[in-house]
Amino acid sequence: MSSCLSPILKKSLAFQLGLPMDRLEEFLGICVFEKLGKNQLVYPGNRCFDRLYFIVDGAVRTFYHTDMDEEISYLLQVNGDFFGDYESFITGQKSRFTIQVMVDSEFFYFTKSSLLTLVNREAFWLEFKSRIADLAFLDAKERINELLFYNPEKRYLNLLTKNPEIVQKIPQKYLSSYLGITPQSLSRIRKRLAAGC
Repeated sequence: MSSCLSPILKKSLAFQLGLPMDRLEEFLGICVFEKLGKNQLVYPGNRCFDRLYFIVDGAVRTFYHTDMDEEISYLLQVNGDFFGDYESFITGQKSRFTIQVMVDSEFFYFTKSSLLTLVNREAFWLEFKSRIADLAFLDAKERINELLFYNPEKRYLNLLTKNPEIVQKIPQKYLSSYLGITPQSLSRIRKRLAAGC
């Protein structure tokens, strides 16, 4: 699995995870590399999410259906993001979320059981497991902050800053759902930004 990643990505990943390079190689030893095409489902939902993913290159959206069967995009994640339903990962309960690939993408993932194998092998990995929990919490907190403190235009700008190339490839209906607005409102935001207003 390690050979699938460039030295630059490995260095960035080691920093993000707080791992020295030799430990990163050990971690990557339990990971599985995967490529999926646009619109494929990473996870179909309504079952236990027993793995966590890292996006090497690409984009995914996490969505759910309301009681009225309306589809809501909850998260849009791009290069360098971890994703998965962490609540389902730690509790073993079924997930309400479905995860879909937005553009041709490359990932790696690790399962709960493979992570526990590392933890049982050496105490060092217990702290790492805690770091993964911290990252999942911070991602969730960031999404809550976006919804509470930023208007849709600022949320769009934040997403655009993170990865402008991929954002341009995501269909407008998914972007607008993520931002909590109609596709027409998103069009107005884009036109306003393009005009420099």
